[in-house]
Amino acid sequence: MNIQAPAPDFALKTEEAPFDISELFFSRTDERGVIEAGNAVFQRVSGYEWSALIGAPHKVVRHSDMPKGLFHILWARLKAGLPTGAYIKNRAADGRYYWVYAIVTPIEGGYVSVRLKPTSPVLQTVFEEYAEAVRAEAEEGLSAEQSAARMCERVGGLGFATYDAFSSYAIANEILSRDRALGREEDQRIKSLKLLLPALKEIESEQKKLFHAFEAIRGIPSNMRIVASRLEPAGGPISAISQNYRLMSNEVTEQLSAFSADDGSRNLSDTILERVYRAMFIVAAARVQREVGENAHKAIQTGDERDGFEYESEVLETILEDYMSQSTETLASVYQDIARLMQSSKDLKQLVTGLDSIRVLCRVEAGRLGSNSVALTPVIDQLDRFHVDIDRTLERIVEHAAEVKRLVEKAMPRSVSRTMYAVHGNMTSRGQRANGLT
Repeated sequence: MNIQAPAPDFALKTEEAPFDISELFFSRTDERGVIEAGNAVFQRVSGYEWSALIGAPHKVVRHSDMPKGLFHILWARLKAGLPTGAYIKNRAADGRYYWVYAIVTPIEGGYVSVRLKPTSPVLQTVFEEYAEAVRAEAEEGLSAEQSAARMCERVGGLGFATYDAFSSYAIANEILSRDRALGREEDQRIKSLKLLLPALKEIESEQKKLFHAFEAIRGIPSNMRIVASRLEPAGGPISAISQNYRLMSNEVTEQLSAFSADDGSRNLSDTILERVYRAMFIVAAARVQREVGENAHKAIQTGDERDGFEYESEVLETILEDYMSQSTETLASVYQDIARLMQSSKDLKQLVTGLDSIRVLCRVEAGRLGSNSVALTPVIDQLDRFHVDIDRTLERIVEHAAEVKRLVEKAMPRSVSRTMYAVHGNMTSRGQRANGLT
């Protein structure tokens, strides 16, 4: 029987319904969002009796300060089978409010939502963004879908490419903030993933410089040939040098494809960043899932939960196992891609070194031509600047990539990290021997 919660006969209050930062609560719903179970913390903080919660839609605790657009984002992702995190302001039975960060996970036949008390500075940004979204919905008549699109655009203005990236960053900050508040050591896996974000953004910036630099020198071989034609017959060697430079620069340009994702549509660093955010969310979700599962197990032992709660504990354990598996797979893929990026940078550096030798030959030939080479000087100067800039850019990419790889290793479970290091080390050694580097 579907029991509906009674309609509230109270005004919303400005007081907060208290719950401790150490507490975690969860609820399980069917595919329509109808509450089927939850833990005692959820029941206590919501202020409803179980008879009013079980069979009621989860929106029984929805607060009117929440934008419709956020729930549109949430449901669109859940229906696509994607776990999702979101800040949510709820309403207790007596009209008081309480904020949570919710991690909602699709399961067979419904969803499980695990919530913690948000305390990080990100929450202040959310206050402002939600208030703006509610205003726009009311004053501009935005539909839930239109509001969701507007909210995603504003996330971009905060420096996040997607809502996924923002929610991953948010849950990482909430867990680290919670650890500090509870006097715990900060979660090192989450901290490592958060620390590598700036390095990845630096790699992305350097890659863009790399592409722009190679685009800028595309016309140099043609300019060299034009100069050579004016110097005939003395310009013959310059013409040959320009031809060699063109051929080798084409080879270098082909090598740049190694910096793209497999489908060639995006930079490899972009896809790595996307997966890092995914790994951050999964690792954080697994951390919360483990703790709420441990709490559920203890509650069963002490008899603090209702009869039949063993099933909820099993559901939580299954979700945890799935998150752990996903985190390992995602981090392994990040590790492999960053190793690929490092090797591609080193390979490109070798090709550029060969290209640089042609530049030196060009300068030597210009010296032989003496005053006749005046028209060639600007071209050579441009090549000089190009090679200096490319060397520096590739060195910075390798340095940042090495830092990312180190942090990914720290974020991995130790057994997986050792395995990945051994595999990559063997592959690198074989590659170096094949190239005559060892």
